[in-house]
Amino acid sequence: MSDLSTIQAILFDTDGVLYHHPRQDRYLTAFLARHSLTPRHPSILARALRAARFDVLTGRIPVETYFDAVLRTHGITDPDLMDAGREALFYDAADIELFPGVADTLARLQNAHLRLGAVADSPFSPGEEIAWMASRQLSPGLWSRFIVSAEVGATKTEPPIFERALQQLDLPARRVAFVGHNSAEFACAVGVGLLTVAFMPDDPAVETHYIISSIYGLEELFGE
Repeated sequence: MSDLSTIQAILFDTDGVLYHHPRQDRYLTAFLARHSLTPRHPSILARALRAARFDVLTGRIPVETYFDAVLRTHGITDPDLMDAGREALFYDAADIELFPGVADTLARLQNAHLRLGAVADSPFSPGEEIAWMASRQLSPGLWSRFIVSAEVGATKTEPPIFERALQQLDLPARRVAFVGHNSAEFACAVGVGLLTVAFMPDDPAVETHYIISSIYGLEELFGE
């Protein structure tokens, strides 16, 4: 195992590690119901929006353009309904819940003199992401750096987002850990030289330096 005592900063994935969406699409579903429409199946949406989703995550198109594509796929064609539909989609994006222990654990890690950062595949600004978590009692003051894919032009399956974080932290990769859940992102993080910690990984066989079953496990690894 790698030497944890050399780690000076921890980078967190956000969606799926710090928070989740337990009320998936509730605002969109209510919006569609008001207009007598049934939500399309997620597999249909995934196929129809694959290219647009990549484009919005990497900043190639604005989030409003992506939201319009989502609404059209669900059958919304009336331009007068688009504003309300976009609002519903934004409310769904912001409708998050922190995983148990996140706020307390991150505060204790910061108190242990670790710098905390986030690397998110997100079309939203760092300020929006931070505000959503702040509304769930996660202090904005925890973050040394907050990097989103739309500003970098690359997702976490590519090195630039991690390289941007390292540059802003002004630390070598060997001094930084990445906490995530996506196996493709772990491969990229390892390639960059980061220590990797898997939280409820999507692939149980994924190769990482450490695996934790709850956020509390980070205190055992990095706490004083």
